[in-house]
Amino acid sequence: MKILVTGCAGFIGSNLCEYLLSQGHHVIGIDKDTSKEAKRRLENIEPILNMIMYWEDIMDIDNIMSSHSKPDIVYHLAAASDIMKSSTDMEWDMRENVIGTHKVLEYIRKSKIKKLVYSSTSVVQGEDVPKPTPESGIDFNPGSLYAASKCAAECYIRAYAKLYDIKSWIFRFGNVIGKNEHRGVIFDFIHKLRKNPNQLEILGNGRQIKSYIHVSDVVSAITSIPNNTDIKKVDVFNLGLKEWKSVTELANYVCDELGLKPDYTYTGGDRGWAGDIPVVMLETDKALATGWKPKLSCEEAIRQTVRELNE
Repeated sequence: MKILVTGCAGFIGSNLCEYLLSQGHHVIGIDKDTSKEAKRRLENIEPILNMIMYWEDIMDIDNIMSSHSKPDIVYHLAAASDIMKSSTDMEWDMRENVIGTHKVLEYIRKSKIKKLVYSSTSVVQGEDVPKPTPESGIDFNPGSLYAASKCAAECYIRAYAKLYDIKSWIFRFGNVIGKNEHRGVIFDFIHKLRKNPNQLEILGNGRQIKSYIHVSDVVSAITSIPNNTDIKKVDVFNLGLKEWKSVTELANYVCDELGLKPDYTYTGGDRGWAGDIPVVMLETDKALATGWKPKLSCEEAIRQTVRELNE
């Protein structure tokens, strides 16, 4: 298949591209992050597996793709995803997640592409929801500008799918961890412990509860489920695990993998930052019913991520 991946140099995008290329697919990637770290995430992919790469902004997707025949499917992963940054830069999420998604949808419409996979997030439903949280029967209730932008993007996708006959799979991720992660709690803990192995600061009270799913299991889901579900317009799937860990438990696993026994300090409060949701539990029966099944447990995913990031 010929596959377009936006946000291909990001955390999930780089892992997705590596898998797709290993399966013999023809992959075109777009990412505007030209940092050394972003390029490092792809340096073992592009030269060996002949990935076509554009270090450009998806706002210019029409020009970027003008010399290519249309792909069979688009994986739209490009996004602003730093909730803390969006609390100080109020236009960032709007530009990257809403206008950027609209640009991608317009390219899909004009090119008559019929398949789209979109990376959304569980935070679109807010925190006043049943636990575990299903995909349907709950209104959008965003608690951050990032969440609001993802709600808007999902709505645009639904409208385009209905109007222009685009089959669209929307995946709402929980906490994804693993190789190439460049932000998040495990990344943060490892860097703090490198600076001071005797003390670890934990944001909030440490009792925040979430599931942690390894990126390899996410990649297997977003590549297999579209092949195993026959949808008319749009389908939404939660991706996570049916088990949950507190942030303090996660810290224990991180420290154990690193062979450290630091003292913990807590910043206090029931969440790590403004816009954070302290309890995230997703109902995943719908994804499991397709035949997809995660290979790593929550603890295994955390420990493997520590080893991957520490290398």
